[in-house]
Amino acid sequence: MARVPLYKAAEAELVRRIESGEWEVGRRLPNEFVLAEEFRVSQGTMRRALMSLEAMGYLDRKPGRGTLVSLPGKAEATAPPTAALSLKGADGAPLGLQVYRARAGARGAGPEEADLFGAARLSVLERTLTRSGARAALEEIAVPEALLPALDEDAAVDLADLLAEAGLSPQGITDSLTAAVTTMSESVALSCDRYTALLVLTRTATDPEGRIIARQTLRLIADGVTYGP
Repeated sequence: MARVPLYKAAEAELVRRIESGEWEVGRRLPNEFVLAEEFRVSQGTMRRALMSLEAMGYLDRKPGRGTLVSLPGKAEATAPPTAALSLKGADGAPLGLQVYRARAGARGAGPEEADLFGAARLSVLERTLTRSGARAALEEIAVPEALLPALDEDAAVDLADLLAEAGLSPQGITDSLTAAVTTMSESVALSCDRYTALLVLTRTATDPEGRIIARQTLRLIADGVTYGP
């Protein structure tokens, strides 16, 4: 596999320091020049890495305040089923994710899923998604089998649209945004370098009684991706 670009290596180390607590929330970071010297990269390379972490929510960069460590990759918002908040490209346009490879099936709930759904079996859809022809995201959707016996491999990527197509009407959808870097298997699946920065968007749909009826996890290559209104 190709050598990891310097800015990607810098991103991975920045994420590691924040997630490990080595850089605590609220910490003011040195300027780009000082960081570039510490990481032994150019100032432009460090600026690119910092901009990527800002997009992922790890950093808060404000004029006059410098660069502060933000909540480590966490941002939550509750959106109606029409999804007021969304993933977009750097130009503000929708990502336009397309299905590249899909596998649908059913299985028992894992320990974490049992906390959300109970002990019921789940219908599960796993897909690799493309953006502008290149592999860009890994997706997993889980729905109680009693609500939806099978998931369509070609269903809409947007969770609200997917549920509407299946005849399910969630009361609300909650988003949780975190950051990560690719594992070796994810790097292979996405045809990208090891330790590529990811945005991890988890969408949880609930019914009027507050019960969880679906969960979608998207692990997207972070470069050129934003999240917001």
